[in-house]
Amino acid sequence: MEPGNVVADTIAELNDGVNRERALARLRDWRDRVDHLYDEIESGLGPAYSFDRSGKHWTQEVVVQRAGLDRTEVPPIDILRIEEPTGVLRAIIQPRHLWIVGANGRLDLNVLRGAGPGRRVFQLLDLSSPMSGRSDWRLVSGAEPLERPRFTTDRLRALLE
Repeated sequence: MEPGNVVADTIAELNDGVNRERALARLRDWRDRVDHLYDEIESGLGPAYSFDRSGKHWTQEVVVQRAGLDRTEVPPIDILRIEEPTGVLRAIIQPRHLWIVGANGRLDLNVLRGAGPGRRVFQLLDLSSPMSGRSDWRLVSGAEPLERPRFTTDRLRALLE
């Protein structure tokens, strides 16, 4: 699929149907894009935080089921926990959906406050076209859903502080 408009590309893919091979290729691509994002986060935040990728997410989206894939065939995607060196959990990034119209995957970002109860919830949307070989992660807040600034580790650091 040629890179183009992410909305048109995802609608076309869903309308055309996703066969087994295409579904596996897309799932592997998503895993690799998420791994790369996590690597950038860990490198950008550095030793001020510790990171845990031991939790896994196996998507069971409708497209995966229609392609005839069972859970053992679906590549697991890491869940990233970001903690202070003292062990205090500060944020979790959880994969949610790959096949959504208008994005090339969605992650949920939950930022826990450093002091006191509460959390802030965001979405990370990849606005790149499927299988384009690149990512364009954007930060979306429920409070400002039309604002979609580029996601950077500096922006994440500001949310954590």
